[in-house]
Amino acid sequence: MTANTNTKISKVLQNKKIEIADIFANALYLSPRWKATLDIGKSNWNAFLKEEFFAYVDYLSRYFASSNDETYKNLFLGEKLKSLYDRDLDTKERRELAKKIETYEVSALEALLKTDLGNEWDVFINTLKEINNIIVSETTYQLHIVFVGDCLFLDILPFIIGPLIKNGISIHASYVASKNPMETRDELKRLMNKKIDLIFFSPFTYDFSPNLTVTQRSKNSLLSKNNVIESITPSWIEAERTIDVIATLFDCPVFVHNAALIISDENPLKRYIKLKITSRIRNIAKKWINEQVSHCLDKINQKSFRHLFLFDELKQLETISEFNAGALLYNSKLQHPSVLGMAFAKPYVDIIYSIAMLRKKKLVVCDLDNTLWDGVIGEGAVAHFHDRQSILKGLREKGIVLAINSKNDPKNVHWTNATLSEKDFVYEAINWQPKVQNMSRIPDELNLKMNSFIFIDDRPDELELMREAYPDVLCLDATDPTTWERLAVWEHALEDDQEMDRTMMYQQREKRKAFVKEEITSDEDRLAMFSSLGLQLIIKRPESNEIKRVTELINRTNQFNLEGARVSLANMNDWFNDKNYIILSGRTSDRFGDMGVTCVTVGKLTGEEFRVIAFVLSCRVFGYRFEHSVMSYLKTLAAKAGAKTMKAKYVATAVNAPCKDFLKENGFVDDGEFSYFDLNNEIQADAPWISVKTES
Repeated sequence: MTANTNTKISKVLQNKKIEIADIFANALYLSPRWKATLDIGKSNWNAFLKEEFFAYVDYLSRYFASSNDETYKNLFLGEKLKSLYDRDLDTKERRELAKKIETYEVSALEALLKTDLGNEWDVFINTLKEINNIIVSETTYQLHIVFVGDCLFLDILPFIIGPLIKNGISIHASYVASKNPMETRDELKRLMNKKIDLIFFSPFTYDFSPNLTVTQRSKNSLLSKNNVIESITPSWIEAERTIDVIATLFDCPVFVHNAALIISDENPLKRYIKLKITSRIRNIAKKWINEQVSHCLDKINQKSFRHLFLFDELKQLETISEFNAGALLYNSKLQHPSVLGMAFAKPYVDIIYSIAMLRKKKLVVCDLDNTLWDGVIGEGAVAHFHDRQSILKGLREKGIVLAINSKNDPKNVHWTNATLSEKDFVYEAINWQPKVQNMSRIPDELNLKMNSFIFIDDRPDELELMREAYPDVLCLDATDPTTWERLAVWEHALEDDQEMDRTMMYQQREKRKAFVKEEITSDEDRLAMFSSLGLQLIIKRPESNEIKRVTELINRTNQFNLEGARVSLANMNDWFNDKNYIILSGRTSDRFGDMGVTCVTVGKLTGEEFRVIAFVLSCRVFGYRFEHSVMSYLKTLAAKAGAKTMKAKYVATAVNAPCKDFLKENGFVDDGEFSYFDLNNEIQADAPWISVKTES
C-alpha cells in the first residue's frame, strides 16, 4: 500500500465524515439494544453522530494517514465491539448480528465511497472486512470475563481481541461499570449464578471514584498527608466492600488493580505541569492505597483460598513513564483512550491466555538443548537458562509434573550448576527416536491424557510435527519470550499449598507398580499382595479450609465420577454449613507414601431418604476398593442421621465407565432412573487389606 493510497483514503474519509458516521449509526438499527438510543438521537442527528460515531471515521482515517498504525485499527475494532455488546445475546447471536451489520455497512459504503476512492476502494473495504473477520471469528476457547470498573476496560479491549483470537481465544464480556458502589455490588450478585472464568476489578483508575480526584487537582498540592488519606479513605472503603463481595460470590481468578493514579491530558505541557505539582499528594495516596489493597487480598486469600491476585499498575508502567501513560490517543466527549490501555493490554492477554490455555494442564514436556540451556550438551559446555528453569521449578513445586523429550545421548545429559535436577522429572525420553514417538508412550506411563500436556521445544519443525501428530498437545516455542512470560503468570496463579508433592507421587507410583504384580489370579494372592502394601484409609468430614480441595477433586475427576458431577465452591460451602448434608473425604496412603485425598462424596438427607449427590475417586488408587469403604461409611452415617433409604444414580459420560458397576457392587438396586439401598440391610465390610480409620 503506497503513501499516496493511504493519503487519498484518509482525505476521502474525512470529507465524507458525516455521511460515513450516518452509515455506521443506521447499521445499528439491526441491534435491538440500539433502537431507542438511535430514535432519541434523531432529534438532533448531526450532534448525535458527532458524539457517538465520528470516532469510527477518525480512527479509520488516522489508520490510513499514519501508514497503517495498528493502534487506530485496534481502536476502531474496540468501537465496533462496544457497539455490539448486548448482555442479552450469547456468542453465536452476537456473531450473527455482526455479520448482518457488516453486510449493511459494506453495501452502503460502496454506494457512498466507491466512486470517490476509485482504485483505492478495494484497499479500504478489505481493511474493513479484515477487522470484521476478527469480530466474527470462531474460536476454540471462550471465556466469560467480568470487567468491574470504568472505561479503562474499553481502552484495553481493542488491544487484546486480535492477539487472543490468534491464539484461538474469544471472550464474552460483562461490564459492571456503575459509579454507585451499591449498584455495582447488586449487579455482581445478579451474575453470581453464571459461569464466570475471570474477573478484573479496577477501582482507582481514571475518575471511577470521585474521592480520588483530590489527588488530580493542582489546588490540593499542599494538603497534609493526613488530609490526603482522610479524603481518599471513602474510596478505599467502598473498593474493599466490593472486593469482599466479589471474593464471596465467585471462585474464579480475580485480578484487582492497585493505583498508579496517572493524569490524562491531551496537552503534553499541561499534563507535565499537573504531574509535577500533584506528585507529592499522588505518591502519598498511591502508597497508602496500594498497601491497603495488598493487605486486603492477602487477608481474604488466607481466610478462603488464593483466588485474588494483584494487578500491579505501577509494575506495568515500568516500561513507560507515567507521563507517556497519560497521553491521549484520541479525545472526544465519549472516546478518550490513553496510552495506559495499550500498556495494560499485553499483561491482560497473558493472564487471559493462562486461564484459557494453561489452567487445566498437568504436565510440561521439555526439550533440553537450546530450551533449558544454551547449546548442545553433547558438544561441550552449555549455559543454563536459569530463568526458564526457575519457572519450571516453581510449576513443579505447585503440582505440575515435568517430563523430558529430547534427541540426545543420555550419557551426555547432566544437571551440573543447573536450577533443575534429574529428580524434578517424572519421565525421561532421552534418545534418538522421533519425539512424536516418544510422546506416544507418556500417556500410558503417567495415566494422563494428551489434552493435559504442554510441549516446549526450540525447533519449529519439531513443534509442527507434534501439533500434527497430537492436536490436543499445546506446543510452545522455547525461543519466544512470551512463552516463558505466560508460564510465569500461570505459575504465579497456582496455589502454594498443594497437599502433596505430585512429582514424588509419580515416583512412588513407579515403585508401587514395580512392587505389585500385574496379574493376580486368586483372592488369596490379592490379599497377600495388597496386605503387604500397608494400605490405609482415613475417612472424615473435611475441615472448612479443605473445602476448596475437595471441590477441586470433584471438578477435576472424570474417570470415576458417578454422575459426572461439577460443583461450585459457593455450593460446597453452603452444603458444608447445612446439617442436612454429609461431606466425606478419604485420604489414602501405603508403604510408599501419602497419596493425599483420593475420594470425596457428598449426600443430602431429605426426610427418610438420603441422596448421593457426588461420588468421585482418583484414578491413582483404582483397584484397591477404597471407594467401597467410603460408601459403607456413608451408609452408616446416613442411617444414624435417620435415613431409611439411600438413593444414587450412575450417569454415563464419555470417560466414567470405571464406575458403571459401582452401585451394583455395593448392593444398590436399579429401578431404571435411580439405584436404591435399603439401610436396614447389612452394610458391606471393608476389604481385609485396608486399614480404615474414621473421624467424625
